[in-house]
Amino acid sequence: MEHSAANLDEAVSGREANDAIPLITEIQRFCLQDGPGIRTTIFMKGCPLHCPWCHNPETQSRRREIYFYADKCTGCGRCVEVCPTGASSIVRSGKTQICRIDRSKCIGCVKCVEACLSEARGVVGREYSMEEIVREAVADLPFFERSGGGVTLSGGDPLLFPEFSLRLASRLKREGIHVGMETSCFAPWKVIQPLLNSIDLFLVDIKSMDPEKHRSVVGFPLEPILENIRALIMAEANVRIHLPIIPGFNDSSENFRACVEFLRSFADRLTGVDILPYHVYGEKKYEFLGREETYRYKGIKEISPRELVPFAKALAESGIIQVSIGGMVGMGTERGLKPGERR
Repeated sequence: MEHSAANLDEAVSGREANDAIPLITEIQRFCLQDGPGIRTTIFMKGCPLHCPWCHNPETQSRRREIYFYADKCTGCGRCVEVCPTGASSIVRSGKTQICRIDRSKCIGCVKCVEACLSEARGVVGREYSMEEIVREAVADLPFFERSGGGVTLSGGDPLLFPEFSLRLASRLKREGIHVGMETSCFAPWKVIQPLLNSIDLFLVDIKSMDPEKHRSVVGFPLEPILENIRALIMAEANVRIHLPIIPGFNDSSENFRACVEFLRSFADRLTGVDILPYHVYGEKKYEFLGREETYRYKGIKEISPRELVPFAKALAESGIIQVSIGGMVGMGTERGLKPGERR
């Protein structure tokens, strides 16, 4: 179902009860593809879009969830004893017994996780205070300084939590940390604009240049996203475009040409473009979350980077300074900018 502009406007304006402080699924260190240099990436839990190929499905819902690793379950039944809603039960599987989760009954209380002795269950999404996140980031300052790296806010989508993201980015900036944000730029411009002085690099996804496909598959109209990219460029923000290439969705020559034509008009003002071939790294996560039936790309082969070389050449010939296939591994600080410095 496509999200209405009014609903999204309300969602990202902090008026919904759970928007103020997101759950965090992971604070991942030593990342090399989420911006320049060595980075620490903070994954916020919650996304308004519903891309069926998503490789971080654990960040889609804003609610706490439970991972279930069936191969570790011993069927001891401890989770059943502590579950307050009856979401956990014991079922027979051949000669053995194993626990199952009725996700519709699960309230994310994590009592089953605490009771499990075999680590067959895990918590997806935990609460962090602002101070805890900043403390985690500051611990990596030596790596940021040596590599031209920093912190990247990711998800999900940080723009679903604009007030939190702004406060966090501002705190990190006061510590002298370069701050990037991975986003689909779905939010109204009035939500994005306050972030301009606190975000050093916007890493913006373009899922498809076909408006109908974007609306029906991704769940949001394309044009507001393209308008926000134009507005970021006009505001002299540092913008790097991510182009995920998905088999059967946007891997056509027509989409490639449309991407080149759109990006050509401000090619010299982008910090670069990363072509990201579809991969299967997230497939097991759907199983752990009990959502195997929602993953439509099971068994689909990964795209070889070699197939995307002509597309990369076309983007480079349009005047874009940096074009990569697979991400910006090994690249230094964007366009010679020092961490925190802006054009």
